[in-house]
Amino acid sequence: MVKITELAAQKVKEVLKAQNKENALLRLYLVGMGCGGPNFGMTLEETKTEDDILDEEYGVSMVIDKNLSSHLAGAIVDYVESSDGGGFEIRTARTGSNSSGGSCGSCGGSC
Repeated sequence: MVKITELAAQKVKEVLKAQNKENALLRLYLVGMGCGGPNFGMTLEETKTEDDILDEEYGVSMVIDKNLSSHLAGAIVDYVESSDGGGFEIRTARTGSNSSGGSCGSCGGSC
């Protein structure tokens, strides 16, 4: 369903360790609709709900609400480095567009 690159998984694990949340889940969620379609964000959560789909890759557990599964089918969570630092992004297969990782990015969000 949702994939994560090896680099992004490593960076998520670093965030989890830094925040003493090694058992937390990486939640992908709908932020809103933009010109190019849906925009997604990420945050850390402790629990999974019965409406969630769980994926795991490279030791990172990711959850999404099953109602979003069609929008995130084939999506890739990546970590992109630049001269300004780095941050997470979600590339969706349906549109080929990128969504900033928002709360997990390098801008000081919640994870």
